[in-house]
Amino acid sequence: MFFEPRKLPLSFAFRLSLWYALIFAVSAAALLALVYYLVAGALQHKEQEVILTRLKDYAAVYVAGGEDALKQIALAENNPANEGSFYVNLITKRMSNPILVPQGWLQFKILPGQPEVHQFEINRVPKNEEKDFAWVPTKLPDGSLLIVGRITNNRALLWQPARETFLPIVAVIALLGMILGWFLAHRALLPVRQIVATARGIISTGDLDARVPTRPSRDELDEMVRLFNAMLDKNQALIRAMRDSMDNVAHDLRTPLTRLQGSAELALRPNTDPAALREALADCVEESERVLSMIKTLMDIAEAEAGTMRLERRPVDLCQLLREVADLYEYVAEEKKITVTADLPPNCPASVDATRMRQAFGNILDNALKYTPDGGAVAITARREAGQAVVRFRDNGIGIPESEQRRIWERLYRGDKSRSQRGLGLGLSVVKAVVEAHGGRATVASAAGQGSEFTVTLPG
Repeated sequence: MFFEPRKLPLSFAFRLSLWYALIFAVSAAALLALVYYLVAGALQHKEQEVILTRLKDYAAVYVAGGEDALKQIALAENNPANEGSFYVNLITKRMSNPILVPQGWLQFKILPGQPEVHQFEINRVPKNEEKDFAWVPTKLPDGSLLIVGRITNNRALLWQPARETFLPIVAVIALLGMILGWFLAHRALLPVRQIVATARGIISTGDLDARVPTRPSRDELDEMVRLFNAMLDKNQALIRAMRDSMDNVAHDLRTPLTRLQGSAELALRPNTDPAALREALADCVEESERVLSMIKTLMDIAEAEAGTMRLERRPVDLCQLLREVADLYEYVAEEKKITVTADLPPNCPASVDATRMRQAFGNILDNALKYTPDGGAVAITARREAGQAVVRFRDNGIGIPESEQRRIWERLYRGDKSRSQRGLGLGLSVVKAVVEAHGGRATVASAAGQGSEFTVTLPG
């Protein structure tokens, strides 16, 4: 079996470490090259400055004292036997007169005359692999040409140690960069690996309780872990709610569908009385309306929770809406001898969808009347508090146990005490969905046997 590099699983941490190594190597190469050119330039400038300084000094001596003075000072300051001494040559119109030629100096002649001279420009001729001949010419006032030179270090010699150490240094830096980069990337990407492992475990085992371990730090990856766990919590809650809803739907639809089937079977019997047929059809219509109402309500709740519920918002007097709702349930209250009082100000404006809010208030009042015993009381109040409209429904009914208060807003949830009451178990779910679609909130405060108080807060 042949080795195929393309099939190697290159992790993100490994690829990141390679980038670290490449960056380190390029940075080191750039730094070494910069150092070399800076050092070489500085040395060259220093050598040129030394030669130029000596050239100007000798030119001044010649102008002041002539050729004899130039010879005297040049020989006094330099030893011809020393290779590091200065080369001094005076070229007149008649002849070339080397005043001082140090040992090992380049053997060349510049003919008399007026050669083309570039003032104070350094000239170089390689002597060998280590040394260069460097000289600078200048014209003197009498037309003579003065040349001062010196044997200097070859720039290639300076580059030689750098070339010998460059590759090893870059290799070491690249290796260190790769190791450190892999270590840092491997450590930094630990939350990502934990997220992948947790997601893989959930997919393979279906364990929705699995969560990614969190760390106390507050960097972006740890924030991603916390958000991922929050998403898992939300998904788990939604799945659990969906399962509960499916169970409740199956339970609550079983009865109307069974009655619908029974009525249809009764109507299909031979020689059935026409009156019984009409009664069976009426039962079928009633039960089908009940099923359709449940499905429509579930769709409304889903739209509200998804933020797609269409609201025709306009300025509305909530107090007038509450009066209409109280009038609508007046007969139900009288039948159970329940006193409904409304403490409402003259006007309580809010920008809402009147139809949806009437439905929500009606569901709360219907719920209060349903679970308040005969002879009880329900109080409705509306106030403006901190720029918001606050509506409260207070009853002295059976109350809600604390363990059930958070679940009453769930779809199709019905507490043990509410099973005896006819209903879909969607009324309060609709209330919560509609109120939150308006940007408000619905809350409940209750105690078993002491009644309940439902509060609806809407933005002004």
